[in-house]
Amino acid sequence: LKPGSISFCLPRPHIVALAAMSKLFLGGVSPNTTEQTIRDVFNRFGEVSDAVVMRDRGFGFVTFRDQEGADKALREATQEIDGQRIDVKPAQGKGGGKGGGGGGGGKGDGGSRGPATDKVFVGGLPQDCSDDKIRDYFEQYGTIVDSVVMKDRETNRSRGFGFVQFDSPDPVDKVMDDYKNHKIEGKWVEVKRSVPRDQMPTPAPDNRGGGRDSRSGGGSGGGGGG
Repeated sequence: LKPGSISFCLPRPHIVALAAMSKLFLGGVSPNTTEQTIRDVFNRFGEVSDAVVMRDRGFGFVTFRDQEGADKALREATQEIDGQRIDVKPAQGKGGGKGGGGGGGGKGDGGSRGPATDKVFVGGLPQDCSDDKIRDYFEQYGTIVDSVVMKDRETNRSRGFGFVQFDSPDPVDKVMDDYKNHKIEGKWVEVKRSVPRDQMPTPAPDNRGGGRDSRSGGGSGGGGGG
């Protein structure tokens, strides 16, 4: 490790938080889109260190070398790639999305619950999946007040993801406990807690060594900044 590099200076949780902040979620990605295409599109905002397309699941990720590139990309939160409208959002993965923290039981969000929410993000939906279909599937977990599959405004085609809102946070915990088992029309779908941005935990500036004014922020600072 070179002295002066970010890895050298910061304790590890801060490095992880910074990496998460420069990683963006891309919703509505075409199955024909390649990682190279993602790199080519997003390189204009800053240097891209990684690009992933989740084939047949309708989403992907792009990671920038620094936060500045991610911030610039977020200012243009809708992109068009291969004829599809792409929604660009901060990635909310806690400890690496799918497998969570090694051996963390079946909890898909790595066991760290974060703020309570009554809403679930559902990614990787089949192309012909309707609002009713996700409602029919998820109502086994509790009373649903709203369900929606996000569609392209112009083509009216599914963007491959949607949201389900329950009447309380309890069903969301049950949904997350079954993270690895959700299938709609035989296709595995990914679920995540959908937390309003103003409720998302933010990484504490510097908890070590004398943060004068940081004492008051005890409550929500624990869960690895998604």
